[in-house]
Amino acid sequence: MIIIVDSDGLIGTSHINDKHYSKATKLLQNLTDHGAELIYPATVISEATAVLQIRLNTPETADAIMEYTKAGLFNIEAVNNEVLISAISFLDKNRSKHATLFDGVVAAIAQKYKADAIFSFDKFYKTKGFKLASEL
Repeated sequence: MIIIVDSDGLIGTSHINDKHYSKATKLLQNLTDHGAELIYPATVISEATAVLQIRLNTPETADAIMEYTKAGLFNIEAVNNEVLISAISFLDKNRSKHATLFDGVVAAIAQKYKADAIFSFDKFYKTKGFKLASEL
């Protein structure tokens, strides 16, 4: 089972005060118990650490994610030009201000790997034909 992790899934499992923390940690445990392969787009690490550091004012959590990344604890997927071009195709001209290129990258990588689901709480992915990990 292949799961692509979005930044809200990563934040949800990392930041104890996040509104998704309880659900996200249970979901992560369930995915791990079932041997899911979790893939983290490189942009997810960047986006999540920026949100944690700037908006949520938890630089220690951002630092922990960066340390886990350096230690090789995340299966990181590089984002190249091909992925970016594919990502742009997922974004509509009249999209919600919350549907960003970061989301497009996650969708493009999910498509590339024919992922079983995306670990996210963002309904954007459902509108693009993907399952959320919570639906498995």
